[in-house]
Amino acid sequence: MYYKNNKIDLYAYFYGLVRQIPYGMVSTYGDLAIALGDVIASRAVGEMLSQNPDPGIIPCHRVVKGDGTIGGFTHPEGVRKKVELLESEGMKIENKKIINFEKVRFRDFQTEYPLKKLRESETELYEKISFEDCDFEKIFSYDVSYNKRDAYIAKVEFDINLNIIDYKLKKVRVDFPYIPTYLFYREGLLLLDEKPSGLGIIDGNGILHPRKLGIATFLGILWEMPTIGIAKTLLLGNIKDDKIYVNGELRGFSIKKRFVSPGNRISLKKTYALMKDLLVKGDPIKPAHELAKHFMESERQRQ
Repeated sequence: MYYKNNKIDLYAYFYGLVRQIPYGMVSTYGDLAIALGDVIASRAVGEMLSQNPDPGIIPCHRVVKGDGTIGGFTHPEGVRKKVELLESEGMKIENKKIINFEKVRFRDFQTEYPLKKLRESETELYEKISFEDCDFEKIFSYDVSYNKRDAYIAKVEFDINLNIIDYKLKKVRVDFPYIPTYLFYREGLLLLDEKPSGLGIIDGNGILHPRKLGIATFLGILWEMPTIGIAKTLLLGNIKDDKIYVNGELRGFSIKKRFVSPGNRISLKKTYALMKDLLVKGDPIKPAHELAKHFMESERQRQ
């Protein structure tokens, strides 16, 4: 249900959930995130609601905050219109808060909890992670810029000294919102069609991830090649002497304000030595970031 041509259309599944909210009732951002399979998706719920492709069919006005307050509404008339719609369905609202909120709260979604299923399906991949070093003759990196559901991807190839050899650009449609710890399903699936060669330095995490399956690990396993994750923010763990530990286990390193961890087919030791050297020469993600951003801006100007 969730996979189609290496994609997971979580937007379509989510809008199906919103359509289940009955006339005269409401649900919350958290209720819908739980129905998707992980409460961590609550912020993504708001993002998907703001991009509602058919408000006349998908009743996003029936989604409110967890305490019964109205919350925001993407409409030319804003919250006033949301209040009007809810009152027309019999809601009693005072100070932008629904009276007898729990009596009109709908949680009985018919769902297969897709995010939970994705987590369960990761077990087989986790068992394939390798930390055995292998050789490579070049390096590549990716970055992605977004305009709503359009993704602008830049791939850059380097020699081992970070001199640019080549680059490619691609625009694709996004079917999965940004949800923390699920980045592979948003970005990684967009990259699988074209298997590169060399060492992949991926904008995201490797094993420095709650399930040890960051986007760099996913791609490394599925491509069967060495990868390293390099993130701008620390997702989890504690730093001690440039080493990042999660529950006492060494998972990565803090190097020049970047958080680095092996993805696949490379050891912790080699990851540290290599990235310490490369980050002195430059940021391997920056050229891809600048290309992706320029690509997005130029395409938007053409529209």
